[in-house]
Amino acid sequence: MHTLGESVEYPGRGLAIGRDADGVPFFTYWLTGRSPASQARELVVHDQEVVVRDTSGGPVDDLRHYTAATRGPDWVIVGNGTQVSDVAALRPQQPDLQLALRQQTYEPDPPIRTPRITAAATITGLELTEVVVGSARAYDGAPDLTVHPSLYAAQVAPGTALTTTTYSGTAEHIVTNGHPEIAAVDPPWSDLTDVIWQSLQPSLRVAAITVRLDTPAFTEVVLQQR
Repeated sequence: MHTLGESVEYPGRGLAIGRDADGVPFFTYWLTGRSPASQARELVVHDQEVVVRDTSGGPVDDLRHYTAATRGPDWVIVGNGTQVSDVAALRPQQPDLQLALRQQTYEPDPPIRTPRITAAATITGLELTEVVVGSARAYDGAPDLTVHPSLYAAQVAPGTALTTTTYSGTAEHIVTNGHPEIAAVDPPWSDLTDVIWQSLQPSLRVAAITVRLDTPAFTEVVLQQR
């Protein structure tokens, strides 16, 4: 098991959902970017949503501007694209993220084929249950096909998170990821944004946010951005 916040030069976008050592439930989400357009973004926090918004005044691009997190009274969905809104809209008919993700494919950005990464959980006080982190990614052996690796936990223990990133290589040599894994969470939730921010290459940083989840809205937030 690795530790949340370990450095990767170019993780693309990443997410984690879990509980810190004190048992506080949280999610964290971070963005990096190579191009000026990818770096010209900010995270905007609303009561029930976190939105990735353009700061350049240019046209909206669904691959770069989207709802990154949304929640209901006892659930949360986090991800790196428009699938967050799609899965949330389908939740009354299909609450199982593992099944809902099968309707998704990777992003239409060949030749990279960026994975769509998503997390979901049920929130009951300090407990996180039915936690899933999954992706829609290109199959390594036949990239025109989509595979849907996912990781499910009926409950998450304190000091543990489920996590994934879109990439795992360098800015010059992009390696697609989207493989979920379990990570240890050493710091309290309120320190995670800084831990992740410090792990990112300064020239690639865009934003990082950690949100406490045992509240009825996205009100307890630690946000860092360019």
